[in-house]
Parts: sequence; C-alpha cells; structure tokens
Amino acid sequence: MDDLRKEFPIFKKQKQLIYLDSAATSLKPKTVIQAINDYNQKYSINSHSESSSPLFKKVWTTIQETREIIAQKIKGKVEEISFLPSTTHALNILALSLKNHLQKGDRICLTYLEHSSNLHPWQAIAKEKKAIVDFLPLNKEFTIDISKLDKYIDKKTKIVSFVHVSNSLGVINPAAEITKKIKEINPECLVILDACQSVIHVPINVAEWNIDALALSGHKVYGPTGIGVLWIKKELGEKLPHLLWGGGKKIGPMEEIADQNLPLSQKMEVGTLPLAEIFGLKAAFEFLNNFATKEIYKYENDLRNYTLQKLKKIKNITIYNQKLVSANIITFNLASYHAHDIVDYLGKNNILIRAGNLCCPYLNKLIGANSALRISFGAYNNYNDINELVSHLQKIIQSPQVLLPF
Repeated sequence: MDDLRKEFPIFKKQKQLIYLDSAATSLKPKTVIQAINDYNQKYSINSHSESSSPLFKKVWTTIQETREIIAQKIKGKVEEISFLPSTTHALNILALSLKNHLQKGDRICLTYLEHSSNLHPWQAIAKEKKAIVDFLPLNKEFTIDISKLDKYIDKKTKIVSFVHVSNSLGVINPAAEITKKIKEINPECLVILDACQSVIHVPINVAEWNIDALALSGHKVYGPTGIGVLWIKKELGEKLPHLLWGGGKKIGPMEEIADQNLPLSQKMEVGTLPLAEIFGLKAAFEFLNNFATKEIYKYENDLRNYTLQKLKKIKNITIYNQKLVSANIITFNLASYHAHDIVDYLGKNNILIRAGNLCCPYLNKLIGANSALRISFGAYNNYNDINELVSHLQKIIQSPQVLLPF
C-alpha cells in the first residue's frame, strides 16, 4: 500500500497537503472521480427513463451492481440496500419509520460514544413518544460492557443503536457478541449499527450477527459526498410504513398505496437518485476490494503506532486512547493550548486534523474534556506526514507565539 498516494489526484494539485482527517471525510481516488465524470459526461440520464437505450441500461445496471457490491461487503441481501443522501438522513428516516414501534415507557439504549447522527434522531422520537433513553455502560476499554447488559436490556427495550467503530476514540465494539447478548435477553429488541467508520477497517456480517439495520456513508469509504447507505433486514423492512412520497414510486394513484407491497428501496428512495454519486460509490467499493480489510487495518495501525511513539515524546501531551485498541484514530490534547488554536495553526501549514467535540456530544463523559484534537489515517498517509505533524507540534511547545494570528 506504500504507493497508493499516487492514486489520489488531490496530491498533484495540493503538493504540500498533509491530510489526517479521514474519519471526517476520506479523499477520493481517481477511479471514483472518473466514475462520477463518466456518468455526467457519457450517460447523464434519469434512471426513471426506462427504454431499450444502452444509456438507460448502463445507468440501471450500475445502480443494481452498486447494491450488489455493498451487499457483498456487509454480507446482506441486494434487495435490503437503499440509497439515501447521507448516513444522518438514513438514521433519521429509520428513526421516523420506527416511531410507532414505541409506546410510552418503552426504552431506547444508546452509548456515550455515539456520533450526533446516531443520538439525536433516537432522542427526538423518544421525547415525542414519551419513551426512555438509557446509555449502555462502557468498560475500561471504552466499549460496551457485555457483562452488564442484563441490567439494561429488558422486555421494554425496543431499540438499541450503537456505533461499531467510534469516530472519537476509534474503539471497536464487538458487534456480534453485543447483539447476541441483547437478543438472548430480548429477541424482539431491534439492534441498529452505525458502520460509518467500520466498513473500511472491520469485516461486517449482518446476517451472522443478526442485527436489524445498518447505516454507512459514501464519503468515509473513499467515495463521494451526498450519498449514504441504509441496510434493513428484509423482515423488518416489510413492516415499515411509507414516509416518503413522490416520483420514483412505481405505483398508481395515492389511494392505491396502502395496498401495495413494494420493495424496500421503493419505501426509502423517492425522486431521482443521486446517480453520479452511485457511480462513484460503486468505484469506491471496487477500490476497497483491491485490498483485504485486514490489510488496510494493519497499514493504518502501523502508522498509528508510529505516531503514538512520536507523540509520547512531546511535553505535556495527553493521549486519551493511547492504550486502547483503536482503528485509525488518535485523540489528544496539549496542555495549556486550545485545540482550535492548534488546528488553526496546523491548517496554515497545510496540515489538516480535526478539533472540537468530534461530533460526539458526550465527549466530555468519555475523556473529561469538551474539545480535543483528532488524527485519523487513510490509505494515502505515510510516515513523512507524521514527521511533519510532530515537528509542528513540537514547534508550538518551543515557540507558543506561532499560535498568534499573522
């Protein structure tokens, strides 16, 4: 994987760029960019324009092939895959679809690890339905404590939604074991997985794990922005109500809708699909399939370990997940310096990392700080990136005045 950097055109335009924020958005390889351009330049017709035209055939085939390649990646069924504008959108639609699954006094379980996209939709429907939101306990590894689940899951627990790989600490929840325990306690409880960070780094098997729904994002898997994926187990999807209306639903007048047993994608996808993005997403998963998931994980983990060794030598640094098993993330702070001041200085020197609460509203409960710095690696990073970052962090310690505005 050492020579992968050349596959990312941004480095030809931004020769000095050091990009260490892949957990927010990954950069795009040229095959993804070309696939998006191919749709716009060569096809550019609507998937509703059914005809025997080779243009329509290519567009329709690509949609189906993209569903297939994602289904294969997560070990689901093709008909269980839906395309939505983002993971946030997908989790909102899923929460709204499950609203009537809840009654007053029912319980939804989440964790303090969650991205706001997997918190606020569930909190909103709980408030509306007068349900109770509980937070599952974490162990010393900052993953869900399976040994204590029987104290939190009961017959009133209708939904458990949790992150597979945390975007704030990078810790990996053992999804299979967690789901097995939940289902043993309450077989009727729905288990939902946020797989945005994990689909690159950790093998996923929705069928074996017996989860009920999963969401992932295009722009975190070397794909385009503006597209997310919602996988819903067929048995659950068939029970969900129609929430979205308009073009794309292959049905007659509105009054006939109640009598239609439509495919899941017909419930979730309305209007013109993000077709250029679907072309790009297919290319992104094809790019990923050139490598074993374990190969990507090992490469990024080697970078992470190298970075940790370098960071530990910096005076007054606090690394919050140094001793944790983490995917591709390092979360830290420098004493006496605000995270946003540091990220601003680094940005002026073409080094991009993340600062803030990392879209994790309960970050303070995890690390005791409301704001932190986050390094997250991609397949295009190398040891020179790390050396440059560490050099600038040391410069801050040695000459704090560099943080002052120009």
